[in-house]
Amino acid sequence: MKKIVKDDECNDTYGRIRMHQALTLKHGDSMDIPSERTVYRVMEQAGLSHSKKRKPNGITKADREARKSEDKLQRDFSADAPNIKAVTDITEVKASDGKLYISVIFDCFDLTALGISIGDNIKAELC
Repeated sequence: MKKIVKDDECNDTYGRIRMHQALTLKHGDSMDIPSERTVYRVMEQAGLSHSKKRKPNGITKADREARKSEDKLQRDFSADAPNIKAVTDITEVKASDGKLYISVIFDCFDLTALGISIGDNIKAELC
């Protein structure tokens, strides 16, 4: 495992899954490769385990001062006929040249997409 880490400067970020895959590719035919859990334990003992350097950041930020909106649907997302109730959501998609935000409006009757909007920022105009 230490040799695999020294082979390339990027290999020091290997976790147990990637290290297990690298061991299998490099020595799969010539030696019996242990389970991922054993690889994890050995990496811990050898000081090769790595921790995530970045923490996930969500797109939703709580604003404690903001006025609460009225829950008009009362958590009932079903409808007896089309075009009576509609809901929307925003999704963040990572692209090669940045992030895209997609907002889709769904009809609660049959989940038909009534509208879609795509933008490179998450401002209110997107919805």
